[in-house]
Amino acid sequence: MTVYAQRRKRLLSMAKGKQVAVFTAPNLFYLTDFFGGGAGIVHQDKTVVVTSPLEADRAGEVCKEAEIVVVKRWKDVAKEISRQLEKGKVVTDAEQEQLKGRVEPNPQLFLEARRVKDELELERIRKACAKTDKTFRAVEGTLKPGKTEWEVAAEVMRVATEAGMTPSNSGSSLGPVIVASGPHGAYGHSELSGRKAKAGDFVVADLFFRYEGYNSDETRTFAVGTVSPEMKKNYAIVREAQQAAIDAVRDGAECGSVNKAAVEVLRKHGLAKHLNHSVGHGVGIDIHEMPGIFRGNKVKLVKNDVITDEPGVYFVGKYGIRIEDTLRVDRNPELFTKYTKDLVTCG
Repeated sequence: MTVYAQRRKRLLSMAKGKQVAVFTAPNLFYLTDFFGGGAGIVHQDKTVVVTSPLEADRAGEVCKEAEIVVVKRWKDVAKEISRQLEKGKVVTDAEQEQLKGRVEPNPQLFLEARRVKDELELERIRKACAKTDKTFRAVEGTLKPGKTEWEVAAEVMRVATEAGMTPSNSGSSLGPVIVASGPHGAYGHSELSGRKAKAGDFVVADLFFRYEGYNSDETRTFAVGTVSPEMKKNYAIVREAQQAAIDAVRDGAECGSVNKAAVEVLRKHGLAKHLNHSVGHGVGIDIHEMPGIFRGNKVKLVKNDVITDEPGVYFVGKYGIRIEDTLRVDRNPELFTKYTKDLVTCG
């Protein structure tokens, strides 16, 4: 059975006998490898993809195990989906006015179906992360006093594009990546700016890209010239916290216990109050997926979950530190991101 057949089977099983239709690009991509405008009806043997002439040729070229149905206008997509559906309820990933009364919107079901990654997904995420590792060399080679955040980001984007990657667009900031220098590093999702790096800065570089539809997510903190002893000490503490969370990751562990492992290290050193976000999240077609690595989450990790581990500390008006890896859950975690976590000094 192909991975696409397995995905259809999983969704139909989770829908408990109801029909399944998708209207969002990530879920259509999950089923067919086509990321674009349109909608799909899930059958045991194929996905019927309804789209417009604008997307029809591309959909026909890239779709896997799909039948393409073309309608004249975008507004006719939902109407055609309705025509093709059998009688009865249909589980969908979004509300549809034209199917009102028939649909049972349940976006969570689709997120749950996509949570545990199959071998094709794992391989794509591995490649995305390996390529993202290389973009950190662009940071290392470009960052120096006088360079703006935009200039560093531009070189990162050039390298990423040459490697066949596209921006993930996190939804949390306007920038395609985060390059946060000096006091901007204290903003977890800093916008790119014209601020010039200065000697003594920390620079938080959070780089996230898609490769063949799947995301990487990796953060490293760089030093520009000589930084203070306090900054070096705090960097070492965050690295210790990040490793503690990695050590807690295993098949069957509660998500909350991974979060706690990192927080306890920060608390031991009096820095827990400077962490203002959860320690991690799932990664896949979307940059943020299930499961959530946050305080008190009783959900248990399972083999082939792909998650991040990203504790940080943030000192408003001064600097921030974050270290993040993407990893696969197993008896022992598999790190997908491998750029050094030694403190790299630039300039």
